[in-house]
Amino acid sequence: MLPMYLVGLDVGTTGCKAVLFNVDGRLIAQSYREYPLYHPKPSWSEEEPGDVWHGVVETVKEVIAKAGIRAEEVESLSVSAQGEAFTPLDKELNPLYRCITTWDDRAVKQHDEFLKLIEREELFNITGHPSSPVYTLFKLMWFKQNKPEIYEKTWKFLLWEDYINMVLCGVPAIDYSLASRTMLFDIRRFNWSYEILELSGLDMDKLPEPYPSGKVVGEVSRKASEETGLAEGTLVVTGGHDQACGTLGVGAVNPGATYVATGTVESIVASLYTPLLLREMIPMGFASYCHVAPNRYLILGANPTAGLLLRWFRDKFGEKYVEEASKKGVSVYDLMMEDASKAPVGSGGLLVAPYFMGAGTPNWDTYARGLIIGLTVAHGKPEIIRAIVEGVTYELRLNIETLEKLGVEIEEIRTVGGGARSRFWLQLKADITGKRVVVPNITEASSAGAAMLAGLGARLYKDVDDAVSKFYRESKIHQPNLNVKKAYDRFYSVYVKLYPAVKNTYREVFQVLEEIGGEQ
Repeated sequence: MLPMYLVGLDVGTTGCKAVLFNVDGRLIAQSYREYPLYHPKPSWSEEEPGDVWHGVVETVKEVIAKAGIRAEEVESLSVSAQGEAFTPLDKELNPLYRCITTWDDRAVKQHDEFLKLIEREELFNITGHPSSPVYTLFKLMWFKQNKPEIYEKTWKFLLWEDYINMVLCGVPAIDYSLASRTMLFDIRRFNWSYEILELSGLDMDKLPEPYPSGKVVGEVSRKASEETGLAEGTLVVTGGHDQACGTLGVGAVNPGATYVATGTVESIVASLYTPLLLREMIPMGFASYCHVAPNRYLILGANPTAGLLLRWFRDKFGEKYVEEASKKGVSVYDLMMEDASKAPVGSGGLLVAPYFMGAGTPNWDTYARGLIIGLTVAHGKPEIIRAIVEGVTYELRLNIETLEKLGVEIEEIRTVGGGARSRFWLQLKADITGKRVVVPNITEASSAGAAMLAGLGARLYKDVDDAVSKFYRESKIHQPNLNVKKAYDRFYSVYVKLYPAVKNTYREVFQVLEEIGGEQ
């Protein structure tokens, strides 16, 4: 009998990754390809479907070649995908328009018009999401109003999971978690919402068929086999939204363990047994929706400017770090963190509120902007870098404490992403939050989660807990230093007063900028 392998595909906004695992959860090989974003108008963001599919084809071929295995040894594959982004296809699977991505902001008008037809709270109770123009619902409304000829020609509007499933096996299958991210899905009835479709004027028959995650929906066709290098007959299994897959990938599928992905954006995800749909969550921005793990839901919070702030500092003020990193052949961020670690706890009284692109959960304010409080001529780059990292981590603590007040159980943090590569930042997370911080053995969490679902579909694991037992191991553990935490508790008590103190000032500044025609 041939050895069996699983492929987890992770299709993101700017690149895709294919990761090959064996059935014991060991990472065998991985491959990554970038693709460009297009911005034909300000605030528009698009992908060329051919670029993404080419990336999928190249990465799948490469992981099989790197692993030195036969294509027939791949038992199944599954897709972890970015939310919201969609592409219109005709019946021959020809894209009729570029993929419109999450951060495209063209549908503000449609969003505002729709909220005249339904109460925000009712929409939240159906979908689990506070309303925002980023969601697929409003962009499809924009399509129908502004590109009616394309809308009529469209056979299916597909997100990346269902797009890839369709091309591989001929079935446009979307899982419940990714369907939830469209704001068209009833998260308790596990189907498209008739009420939302009727109010929006959109057609259900243009949407893919929703399935539970981890379900076999077809087999790789001969045509797809020739294109991708996968064997004909390889099982195609429903995957999920990247955040849900990442939560599964670190084994945080039961209440208590929380998934924190610290990259450009920092996401905070906790698992639940029932959806959490409290009215007070709406202005906070938290979303609660279907999980990839059966009989579970999740709750998602985010800080839009986490690692992004370190990149900003590097680009604006870090020329010497860049030069030194190039000479030494090391990461520029390692050098920045090394300097930050030399600064005192609390950065000599310097506080940074990381709202450089607005505030995420729980303050959820697009008017908010970054704050640097307490800066003196005595402060240098080490203090500023440390204050940035502390500020991002104060926001993490604020999210965790808010979730706990909402009734979410959080005992430990399981973290991946660029922030998980720094021992300094990992310890800072533990010291500021007071939580045990764990880095898993496999940091490609979304791909690992997709691979687990592929294995569940192929019946290689008896259930989710069995799959987690094969894949998840603790690699690094950081416990809070209680003496340091006491100091951070005092700084944090000051930090949480910053946003309420300047909330109205943000709006006043915007008003002045609008009146004088300045940039915002």
